[in-house]
Order: sequence, then structure tokens, then C-alpha cells
Amino acid sequence: MDFERELAESHHYAVFKNGVGGVDRASMLVRRPERHREEEYAGHGLWVDTDKLYRLDSGRDWNDDYRALTEAEARELRQQIDTGWATAWNHHVISADGTPFAVVVSAKDPKWGAGPYRIGRHEHRGHGRTDLLDRVPDEPTWSVEDVQPAAAIEALVRMEERKREDPWYSGGYAVFDTLIDVLDLDSAYAVVPRPGPEHEFTARLSEQEARRLTALIGLRRAKQQAGPVAGHQYFALFIRTEDAVDPRNAHSVIRSTVDSWPQKWEVFLRQGEWLPAVRPSDRTLLPLAAADLDAVTAALMSREHRYLKVRSRETGPVALLRLTGTTEESAVDLGWEPSDVLTRLPGERSWFVGEVDEQGVERLRYTSALQGRSVRFAKDEYRYFAVFPSHALDLSQAVLVIRRRDEAEEKFAGPAGWVPVGPGEEVGRAYPGRFLPISHAEMERLIS
Repeated sequence: MDFERELAESHHYAVFKNGVGGVDRASMLVRRPERHREEEYAGHGLWVDTDKLYRLDSGRDWNDDYRALTEAEARELRQQIDTGWATAWNHHVISADGTPFAVVVSAKDPKWGAGPYRIGRHEHRGHGRTDLLDRVPDEPTWSVEDVQPAAAIEALVRMEERKREDPWYSGGYAVFDTLIDVLDLDSAYAVVPRPGPEHEFTARLSEQEARRLTALIGLRRAKQQAGPVAGHQYFALFIRTEDAVDPRNAHSVIRSTVDSWPQKWEVFLRQGEWLPAVRPSDRTLLPLAAADLDAVTAALMSREHRYLKVRSRETGPVALLRLTGTTEESAVDLGWEPSDVLTRLPGERSWFVGEVDEQGVERLRYTSALQGRSVRFAKDEYRYFAVFPSHALDLSQAVLVIRRRDEAEEKFAGPAGWVPVGPGEEVGRAYPGRFLPISHAEMERLIS
């Protein structure tokens, strides 16, 4: 069931070449610890950033395919990857003055012509070509030791611990079950100000890491304890994982039926009122118990403004709404106008609703205004643009006015009037994504 996917602690996927199959045929193990993050298991306890699933979903890597894994399959594939490294590669630890600073692997079969590779989180896919082994004889303070894979992993852990001795890592300590887990912050089971005697394996954290990891651990616990309330599973939605430390930070609440098929998703409007929705695909979800549900919905209803995005499964965007109490307005160009979209909603079976946070609504309004105005003013002899220090919909915030005619570009320079934009000024690069087409009348008001 859809809602059960949201209760999984992490989502693991196997990537295949030439068709989906069993785990033994997989070419990659990928996880999504958060909705906007993908990581590939690179072996040696390391998870590294990737965009493989995005590339597959978008059709860029059309020769490959993937499927979701059970927890048992994910463990099996991880072991398979580790066994591949242990079987085919020699492991070496390189030290300077007796302190390890690199783990390098070389192929056991020289006919491969592959490697040597340096192992590390910041190498491409966890391993990058290196000449460190060749340089050892010429470096008097260096030494190299041939080791078993377990010893190589321990060396990686010690290097990570030394890196984290920097004062930057002052946000507390992550606590782990095993030594190898230190290489994977997401595997921590607690964040503490100071480790106690019972905390055998720890790693220092930056303040940002501590906030994110605290929220991630809270999400895991909430998923473990989640249960339906009156036939529904409720979720709070967050843009950032670290915001989930307090459920009242949620910008929306959704729910799914648990005993019916197909499942029905709805978004909270006000007490006793829920609107049709779809399963969210790009947000952090926190399962809610009954007590938290009341607190979060009360926080939503206390806000001065709330924003709803209405879409049609058949035709796409319908409206962007602002609710002030029970007053509804729709975004129109740069402003808001009274509307009755929610009144019409019950009669439109293809429509569904999602709640948007303030930053998201500004981006949506800017994109809509940009598209509409680009079309409206495209055939004007001069095309005028207001330039803003950031995304803006208030013309009074413009810092520059530009006009274009064919390939010529000019800026308004006060008493000097319109002057050419110099080739070295690079206005487009200085204000990327901050141009808004304006009318001749709007231009005159801005320069007057």
C-alpha cells in the first residue's frame, strides 16, 4: 500500500543493466534517506551522492532500470558489493609518519588493467584513480601496509575521526552500533551533547549535521511507532528534514485511508474538512499520532495566510490560492483576486489539492508571472524588464530596468537616460533568474 511506503525507515533500490532481475544481477545499490537525496553504496561502509534514480526516472539512462528492495534484499546486495571488493582487490593503507591518510586498492589480477583506486566518500562513486602507491618510494615519511578489508575500513574510520577533530564539528556526537557505521552518519541511533561510557562508537558533528540527524532519528522513531487514527494514517509535511524536530513546523497535513483500495489521499483544510490530494513525492513526511495531529492542525489554522495549489489530472495547473481565514483569493499576474475555486472543487473530479509553503508560493507566482508576461510582451518593439536582487513580485523592489530591441540591450541610468549595457557588465549573470518582463506603462512608472 502507498502509505506503507512512507513508513519505511529508508528506501533502497537495485539498479540493473539489460532488464530487472534478481539481486545477484544488480549493478548498483541506491537508497533515498530523504526525498531529495540519493546515495549509492560504494562498498567499505561508504554511501556517496548520486543522481542515478533521477536519471532513470527522467529517461536519461534509458538502457538501465531499477526496482525497490526489501530490507533483506538490501542487506544481501550490500554484502555482495563488499564481497566483490574483498575478492578482487588488494587493500593497502598508506601512512605518513605512522599516521594513515589513505586507503588504496589494487587489482589482484593485473590483466584487468584497472586501478589503483583511492577509497573515499569524496571520490567519484567512492573510488578514484590514484598514483599514491607509485609515489611511496619517493616519500621518506610514507609507508604502505597490505591489509585485510576490515583493517582498511577501520583505517577509513580513524581518518574520518581525525577530520572531525576540527572545531567546526561542535554540534554534539552521533552514536552508532558498530565501528563501520561511523562512516555512515545516517545509521546513528542517537545524538548526544557528550558521549557517555555506554557509547562505544561515536563521531563528532557540525551543528547543521546534528540538527538534520536529530530530525532524521525522530522521523525513524515516529515511523516505528506510527499507527492509524480512525481508519487513516496521518502525515505532517516538511520542506527540510531538520524542520521535523517540531511537528508544528509542518506546512501541511495529509492523510491516507488504510483499509480501502484504491487508497484515498486528502489534505487538511480546516477542522472536519479535507480536500482531495495525491501521494506527495518531494516532501519529508512525519507520521502523526492523535495528540500531534491536533497540535499541528491547530498551528496551521492559526496562520495568517495559507496557500493551496490546485491541479487537474487532465489539464495541469488550475489555480494558486491564498486563504485568509475563510476568504479565498487566486494568484493573478502580480496580485491576488477573489475566487471561488474551492466552492467548485466538489464538482471537478479530476482536480486535487496540495498545500504550499511561503517560499514555494513565491516561486510558483514568479514562474507563472514570468511565463505569462513573456508571451504577452513578446511582440513589443522594445521588451522591458525589471531586475530584482532576488525573486520578487513587487515592482517597487526593482533595482534596475532593462530594455531590449533585437540584439541591443540598454539599461536606464537616471539623468543619462538609456545607455548600452557594456559587454563586461554581464547583467544576466549578476541577476540570474531575477528578470521580470514589464509593460511600457510599468516601465515609465519605475523610471519616473
